[in-house]
Amino acid sequence: MAVAARLDRLPAGRGIFEATLPLWVFDKDGTLQAVQHAIKYGNRPRYGVALGHLLGNAYAEVGLAPDGVVPIPLHRTRKLERGYNQSRMLGKGVAEALDRPLCPELLSRPHPTRSQTDLSRKERWQNVHNAFAATPACAEGHWLIVDDVLTTGSTVVAAAQTLANAGAHTLSLATLALARQ
Repeated sequence: MAVAARLDRLPAGRGIFEATLPLWVFDKDGTLQAVQHAIKYGNRPRYGVALGHLLGNAYAEVGLAPDGVVPIPLHRTRKLERGYNQSRMLGKGVAEALDRPLCPELLSRPHPTRSQTDLSRKERWQNVHNAFAATPACAEGHWLIVDDVLTTGSTVVAAAQTLANAGAHTLSLATLALARQ
């Protein structure tokens, strides 16, 4: 299923992104999962930056120049558990590759959420809907949202909806991987 069709199945997902780019299809129990888990859970933030460079170079071929790169934020308790935000590391590499600013302060996650791993599509949306906050004074423009894996798209759509409500004119999405469904 194409990314747009997957996102269209969510409340507020239809047409929210100008462009979407998953770098790879997620291979459960394969090499990509091992690398993604190393970035997310294995204290390997430098892998995220390097893979972010690949993702940014691929996104450059889309031909849209965002004003900045916005990584999906973690709630502070999840960040304390992991020590860093894997999406921010990916975003750093993307921003460097595109020669655009990394803007992690634009979007925050003031409300903690459960892990999305074992949740249904409906539960994932309920879990992240209204989980984000944006800085309206800075939100105008074209923002490239970066996340590690897109499964149902609930997280990225909830984040994009928050930015759109805060005044973003155009939103794009780049993810390391697209999960099979």
